[in-house]
Amino acid sequence: MMTSLTLQHLNIAHDGRSILNIEHAEVEPGEFIAVLGPNGAGKTSLFRAITTEWKPSSGSIFLHDKNVDNWSRRERAKHLGILPQASQLTFPFSASEVVEIGATPLSLPTDELVSQTRFWMEKTDTWQFADRLFTSLSGGERQRVQLARILLQVSQAKKPPVVLLDEPTSAQDLGQQHHLLQLVRQLSHEAHFSIVAILHDLNQATRYADKIWLLNQGKMYAQGLPQEILTPDTVSAVWGYLPEKLVTQAGNNVLI
Repeated sequence: MMTSLTLQHLNIAHDGRSILNIEHAEVEPGEFIAVLGPNGAGKTSLFRAITTEWKPSSGSIFLHDKNVDNWSRRERAKHLGILPQASQLTFPFSASEVVEIGATPLSLPTDELVSQTRFWMEKTDTWQFADRLFTSLSGGERQRVQLARILLQVSQAKKPPVVLLDEPTSAQDLGQQHHLLQLVRQLSHEAHFSIVAILHDLNQATRYADKIWLLNQGKMYAQGLPQEILTPDTVSAVWGYLPEKLVTQAGNNVLI
């Protein structure tokens, strides 16, 4: 079985204390994984380890069966992208110029860079303000511009890319939340991107994700299909709240 990302015996320690311990987890090309868990569960630590910002105390992370540390920075950037929670960019760049930064690891002629920038900005519903200063945009608009940048960055990967999304809907209004999640689900299923997204809305995770990684107290509490993982008893055990489960007319489970 081909995997895009594999975590094996992964342990992350900080100040002498283990903050994340995952025995095994993997993502296949074309999968959309939702990472869930309460505050302090280890979600952000997981992303920092995958992107090599934090070095594991033990264990390994493999990107397409090759240790993530052994990729050149340029090739890794083509195959692994991350959308952070918030942007710290303060330079007076236009929105389209920010997206073009995503072409840094690529070799694109000018005309193709222009067409690819427009393509991904249209996909993320940001082309209409391509010429506006990035700093003048709302939080949600900035978030989507940064998503377009990341998607451009991995667009020419030789193998199915892995895209990490850290709370990608946090600054979006309701309509844009669903538009964004539909987009990344489409990219996973049709373009074989491997999507790993930290989400907080359990119902959105159930609706869009193929699988759930549920973290709690720095460990993988459960992983599997959303309808199997996100039960009222599990939610009660992890979050301390017992929801009611309803089934919509379309047959979807909803927790309230």
